Order: sequence, then C-alpha cells, then structure tokens
Amino acid sequence: MNRRAEKLVAKFNRASVRRMAEGNANGAPTQPLFHYTNEQAVFGIIGSNTLWFTSIYHMDDEEELSFGFGVSHGLLSAAMQREDVHTKMFLKPLVEDYKFERIKARFEFYSASFGQKDDPEQWADYAAGGSGVALGLAPGFFGLAKTEDLKPEEKIFLGKVSYGEAEAKVRHAGVIDSAISVVKQAYREDVLLKAEDEDEFLRHMAAEMYVEILWNSVTTKDSKWSHQNETRLLAVNDLRNPKLEIRNAEVRPRVELPQPLLRDNISEIMIGPKADEGANARVQAFLDKNGLSRVPITAGGGT
Repeated sequence: MNRRAEKLVAKFNRASVRRMAEGNANGAPTQPLFHYTNEQAVFGIIGSNTLWFTSIYHMDDEEELSFGFGVSHGLLSAAMQREDVHTKMFLKPLVEDYKFERIKARFEFYSASFGQKDDPEQWADYAAGGSGVALGLAPGFFGLAKTEDLKPEEKIFLGKVSYGEAEAKVRHAGVIDSAISVVKQAYREDVLLKAEDEDEFLRHMAAEMYVEILWNSVTTKDSKWSHQNETRLLAVNDLRNPKLEIRNAEVRPRVELPQPLLRDNISEIMIGPKADEGANARVQAFLDKNGLSRVPITAGGGT
C-alpha cells in the first residue's frame, strides 16, 4: 500500500479511537460500580489484583452481539444501496458477511461486567442466584490511564452500555459514515491507481472498522435489557497477532489482566440476599488477612 493510502487509513484509525475515547469519557462513573459474582471469585480477584475478562463470543446471553450486529448490518446494507460504484465495492464484502464471521475471525473483545449497587437482576443473573457477593469499586478504579505507550494488557476500554435501537444506530452510523468518507477521499484524490494498493487499502479499512463495530455491538443492547444499567471493561485481541494470553480457549476463552488500581478502590463488599449465615464471617476473615479490614461489608437485598 502506498504512503498516501497508509495516511488515509491512519486518519480513519485516529477518528475511530477518538470516538471510542469519547465514549469512555461519557460513560465514566461518578458512583461505585459493582461486579456481581461468587464468593471464591471475589477472593481470587482481590488476592491476585486481577480481573477475568470473558470473550464476548462466549457470553451467557447469545443475543448480546446479534442486536448490535443487526443494526450495523442494516446501516451497511442501506449505504450499499445509495453509494457510488467504488464505495459499493468496499461495502459489498461487509454486507455479504451478515453473520460477521470475518470480524470474529480477526478480532476478539473480552468483557468484565459491572452494575449498580444492590441490583436484583444482577444478583439473580451473575451472583449465584443471590447467594454470591458483589465487589464494589469506587470511580477512581475506572479512571483508566490515558498514556499512549500502554502495554497490550493495559489497553482497556470503558464502555457504558446504552439501550435501544435509536442509540445503536447513532453509534454505528458514526463509524460507517466515517469509513465511507475516507474511502471516497481515496478515490477522489487518485490514491488507489494500482490494483494492489486498492485491494490492500480496502482490506485495511475494513479491519479498522471491525474494532469499532465490535465495541459498539458489545456496548449497545435491546431496550428490554435496560434494567441491567451495565458498564463494561473491554480488552481487545488481534487474533492474527494476539498480544494477550488466551486461557480456557476451547471452552470459554478469557484473558486475566492485572488491575493495579483495584485494591485501593474497593468501596465495599455486599453479601447476597440468599447467602448462607457464614458468608459475612468468611468475607471479613479474608479482608483481615489481606490488610483490608477498612472495607465495609454490607447486606444486599435492601436489608
């Protein structure tokens, strides 16, 4: 790919990163968020200062990605109908890949989920039916580093999930319209005179789109899930050149990422409304052993 084409791909990448960064900033919490899970998992998280991020392709709800992908595919199909011949050539393989298999083969996001305090749905869905615990983390934990020289395991996106088709369309239209604009510029300025430059440019542009389409798809849900009021931390792997070690790959792929800000930002630990009588004592003993006696233990379920 020639230098001018490379610059246009880089231009699109910067715009894409900026849109996701703005999403990070807009979703920054002002109150503690809670990670609902079981007792032993919380002990493991705190003891290792590490969070497990699960592959978005292996989430419990199989509809999670299909909603966002469906909105994106609809917008891509509509653009295909109205655009010029060169833009249609760019969009055609994206529209034909209606199951987004190319995206899935290239990039994988991993997610750790957080909800609001003492949420009945979160207790039921993620904390062993209410017998688990919820780890509360102060807003300072989510103030992710903004330096450019991050290691792969430190490149984490904060995604406040939005609900409903209208918001999803706005999010996906941003990446699609931006990509189309750059593709048109390339043809208008005669950047792609050689067939090999054209082919490579279009492939690189599609690959750059994939990350943001995935990010949008995992941070938008159907309005029926709005009760979850969910926020996610997201890490990304380029599967052609993975920088993160994938564990449990054959069953439920995950990455285990260190969180140096975690211990200093624990706001409380909530005991589930259906936890057994010994749960409070076990959690207190663990906190005492780990120098965290200051952390309050509270009861979930509105009690």
